Amino acid sequence: MKRFLAIFMLTTLASPAAADGLLSGYACGTLPPSYKVDVEVADDSDQMLRIRESAIRALARSQTETSGSAELVLLIDMHAIREGIRRKERDLGSVTDGSSERIKARMNLWSNKRDSIIGGRKDRIIDGPIDEVRIDIAINDKSNGKCVWRGEAVHSTAGNDQWAVAEKVTLRLIRLLGRDIRDREFAVE
Repeated sequence: MKRFLAIFMLTTLASPAAADGLLSGYACGTLPPSYKVDVEVADDSDQMLRIRESAIRALARSQTETSGSAELVLLIDMHAIREGIRRKERDLGSVTDGSSERIKARMNLWSNKRDSIIGGRKDRIIDGPIDEVRIDIAINDKSNGKCVWRGEAVHSTAGNDQWAVAEKVTLRLIRLLGRDIRDREFAVE
């Protein structure tokens, strides 16, 4: 038994962190080996400007120049996705009396899976709460607006600050500029 517990503990500790995100990238044009890029964000809020500055620093580390007179533009957009717990709709029954003389009645007398008069209400959670950020990055040609590369990532915030998670996800996408990637799982540090 001790040997089993020791092996279980070692495999648990050695397992990689759970992937809480999914990212994809699509090269829809040709990204030159060296290029200048102008970085724009969706709005001028303090948080988006901070993400822009982080993106500019990351691009500088990868030897990519940033300039307002560049031939390419890198657009960054962030959306927060928040939904509460979704529960099964109540369907105990209904009675309708319209202007006509016909009365419609629908009632579930007994069921162990659905709401019923005898079995009672069945509360069931269909889906848990969602608290995620979605980052969309696009590199377009400034002269004609044609797509050069698109990237998107969705990551759970898990109760953390959405802007901090969004910044980390943006930096992850910046490292993958120009690559074709389909539904790769990832976790932010």
